[in-house]
Amino acid sequence: MKFSIVHILVLGFLLIGCKSEEKSTEIESGFININGIQLYYNISGTGDTIVVLHGGPGFSHQYLKPQLDSLLSDHFTLLYFDQRGSGWSDGQNDTLNLKIENFVEDLEHIRNHFKISKINLLGHSFGGLLGMYYSVKYPKNVRSLILVDTDAASFELRTPYQIETINSRLTEEQNLYLDSLEKTDNYKNHDPEIYTKYYKSYLTTYFANPLDTSKLKLGFDSISVPKINRTNSIVRMNLGEYDIHNQISAINCKTLIMQGTESVFSVEGAMAIENEIPKSEVHLFENCGHFEYIESPKIFKNLILKFYNKN
Repeated sequence: MKFSIVHILVLGFLLIGCKSEEKSTEIESGFININGIQLYYNISGTGDTIVVLHGGPGFSHQYLKPQLDSLLSDHFTLLYFDQRGSGWSDGQNDTLNLKIENFVEDLEHIRNHFKISKINLLGHSFGGLLGMYYSVKYPKNVRSLILVDTDAASFELRTPYQIETINSRLTEEQNLYLDSLEKTDNYKNHDPEIYTKYYKSYLTTYFANPLDTSKLKLGFDSISVPKINRTNSIVRMNLGEYDIHNQISAINCKTLIMQGTESVFSVEGAMAIENEIPKSEVHLFENCGHFEYIESPKIFKNLILKFYNKN
C-alpha cells in the first residue's frame, strides 16, 4: 500500500511512550468548559509555565507527557491539554467547528482560564502550526514560541515531502502488514491494541533509526482512539492548501525552531519559517527524525534551558 494524501491526513502522527526512568510530577488535571466543549488538561512540574501543544490533530497530549515531564518538569510547569476532538476532550462530532481558528480560540480561553498574562508555547508537529496561528492572531499574548519539528507554514512545503518520504521508507512487507491490519474488524472498531500494532510499524518511518521504535509506548485507549481518524481528516480538510508565510512575520516573540535532518518534514520548511519570523533561530538535529526529545533528549533539554537562560 502506497500512502496517499488521504492516508497522510488521517494518520498525522505519533504517540510516544514511557521509559522506566520517567517520572510523574502531576499536580492537577481536569476539564475546562469552552462554549459547551469539554477540554481535558493536565499540569505537572514546577517553575515558569510552558503550554504544550500536541500533534495530530486527533492525537492527545499523552505521547509527549512522559518524556517532557522527565526532561523539563524540574525546571518548568508543563500545562498540557487535549485539543478539541482529541484524547479525552470532546468536540469530534461538532465537525463545523473543527477548524484551526477554533483551536486558536480554545488556546486563548485556556490562557485566560489559568490567568497567564503572556504565554510560553511549545508545539510539536501540528502543535507547532497551531502555535504559529495563535501567535499571528495574539502576538501580544505570547512571550516565547518553541517549534519542535513543526508542520511547515504551508501545505506545499509540508505534505508532498511527507508523503514522498514515508512511501520511500515503508517496505513492501510493512505495507502488506498495515493493509492486513486495516482489514480487521478490530481495527475498524478502533481497538487500541490493533492501533498500537499499526502505529508501531508505521512510525518507524518517522525516526532516523527505525530501531528507535523500541522506545515507543503508545498511550491509546478506548476513549481517544475513535477520535484519531475523524478529527484529523476533518481538520486537515478544513485547513486545505494553507499558506501563512506572509503572516508569521507578525510573530514578535523569541522563537526556537528544532528540526530533525531525517524527519518526514523538510529542513526547507523549517528554514522558510526562520526566514519570516524576525526573532527566530533554527537548530538542526543531525541524524534525527521527527522526535528530537526522544532521539536526542540531552541536546533537546539543553537547548530549551539555554533558550530560557536556565543553564
